[in-house]
Amino acid sequence: MGLIINQEKTVYMYSGKDTSSRQDLVIGNYTFKRVGNFKYLGSMVSKMNDRTVEVNARLIMANRAYYGLQSHVKSRIISGKTKTLLYKTLIRPVLTYGAETWTLSKQDKYRLSIFERKILWKIYGTVIDKGEWRIRTNRELYQPYDEKDIVKFCKLSRLRWAGHVMRQDDDDLARRVLLSEPGGKRPRGRPRLRWEDGVKEDVAKLGYRNWTVAARNRKGWRKLLKEAEAHPGL
Repeated sequence: MGLIINQEKTVYMYSGKDTSSRQDLVIGNYTFKRVGNFKYLGSMVSKMNDRTVEVNARLIMANRAYYGLQSHVKSRIISGKTKTLLYKTLIRPVLTYGAETWTLSKQDKYRLSIFERKILWKIYGTVIDKGEWRIRTNRELYQPYDEKDIVKFCKLSRLRWAGHVMRQDDDDLARRVLLSEPGGKRPRGRPRLRWEDGVKEDVAKLGYRNWTVAARNRKGWRKLLKEAEAHPGL
């Protein structure tokens, strides 16, 4: 076909546990480097399916976006409402790109919240309390923001995506992967948290048992999402 492989840009990855030493792949005159993770369609893919790698990459890119807008965020001329709009439209989408597929650990949630509160503090600053200026508490930061926090934003995105996948045709790839039952045995120790486990946990807080049945009803799932937005414990 006349296609030529770019050896410098082509790498390969072994998925799963591997006790062998790291080796490059040699095919003819080509040598391809073996990597532990790589970027595909803007998201980081790791050999152990570790979402922390993706969250770390998102935090780095969101920080770059923030520092590019730092002069605007610190400006005394621009209103807080406009600064909030800058965060929601230019920084938060960078931070949460692909969040629909994330399985967040407690550490990941903590780091995302820390990043968001850092920006909100830059936007809203201090507050006068009994005639003295002081730093706002975490709860006070979200009062003028009047939006759901970053962790809840990610959870709602995951629920929307879950409903979309369950309403797909049976032969669609995403639905087939979700409903498939992989073979083999789990290793010893505590099982890793799966993406579906996070969906089940969030839906259970809203009083729904079988989320796969509820998701097939588009109107009913939209109602569930509205309940999730208003739920304080989600």
